[in-house]
Amino acid sequence: MKKLLPLLLLLVIASCQQDNKKKQVQEQERLAALEIRLDSLFGTVIQPGEPGAALMVAYDGELLLGKGYGLRNLETEEPITMNTNMRMGSVSKQFTALAVLALVDQGKLSLSDTVYSIYPFEIFKNVTIEQLVYHTSGLADAEEAFFSEWDSTKIAENKDVVAYYEKNPPSPLTPGTEWQYNNGTYELLAAIVEKVSGQDFAAFAEEHVFEKAGMNRTHFFNLARPIEIKKRAFCYEKDSLGQWQKVDGHFLNGLLGAGGMYTSVQDYFSYTQALREKRIFSPGTHALIFQLDSLPIPTDQTDIKFLEGKTAYYAKGWEIAGNIAVHGGDWFGVNTFVIHELERPLDIAIFMNNDRLFNSSLIGNTYELVQEYLEEE
Repeated sequence: MKKLLPLLLLLVIASCQQDNKKKQVQEQERLAALEIRLDSLFGTVIQPGEPGAALMVAYDGELLLGKGYGLRNLETEEPITMNTNMRMGSVSKQFTALAVLALVDQGKLSLSDTVYSIYPFEIFKNVTIEQLVYHTSGLADAEEAFFSEWDSTKIAENKDVVAYYEKNPPSPLTPGTEWQYNNGTYELLAAIVEKVSGQDFAAFAEEHVFEKAGMNRTHFFNLARPIEIKKRAFCYEKDSLGQWQKVDGHFLNGLLGAGGMYTSVQDYFSYTQALREKRIFSPGTHALIFQLDSLPIPTDQTDIKFLEGKTAYYAKGWEIAGNIAVHGGDWFGVNTFVIHELERPLDIAIFMNNDRLFNSSLIGNTYELVQEYLEEE
């Protein structure tokens, strides 16, 4: 009987190995099926030879899919890949919020500090840093004003936003009483980071946010002081004749904080894992990232089915409805959307170098296909 034990053990091991191989094959087949479905979905919006999209699907620490559709540069016909640097639009706001939290983590700033303590303008007396982050400051939107009040032959920069607020434009709302989306105050936050840290905002974000999150090829880009963005996707919109035109030269592309960041699917995946593993800040500061404001966001999300019927609240650069954190970006030749589930380790990102994402069903359908894949498992 003793001689049979090793043989039985070998048979059990061999059986387990066969089962594991079978499971691996099945998993590869299911993942391949998901990719085919997503390819078909994105193919309904992005035609060959057009600007396109980068897609990321990550689950439980694994990058399930990271790929591109369409072209990053129509002139050279270079394709979008998982390493293409895409402009983020307002998804940049979560990283501006993280730059603020980096100062909090270093003990150089408190979210309860008044903006007046940094920029002693009358308009800032009762406005806190946290209210800027939450879009509840009540201040006028400087960026919105620049569309009509700024000389469009000049590139606007963050110092010009500060100068705008120094003139004390009337505040439409009382601080802390109502939620109102505000790009100008996120550009003000970038200026505050510069003033408090004594460091250029883009350089500060790279050192204290991007590097810690493993985002080694991610940058903020100021058109007034341009840097080389390797594997950069140019931004496109169709003109009145239906021809794709570059729209990267807008006079507001010198403003950082509300937008202006470039990143890739590969870098964004690294960021999502650093976020989940709480590797960017101390535990106490990490807990602030998804801490909700008390005022609901008056936004109708019924066009995205998985958010339908849920009340959303703002956190640090995230809109949170139930257990799902999301944020979108919409700028000239830019549409982006990111999903970060709080109870499941699921992250989805769609970055487009054109303006077709929000006029399609890509967001909701992508989420549904991924959900079906996870339920099959």
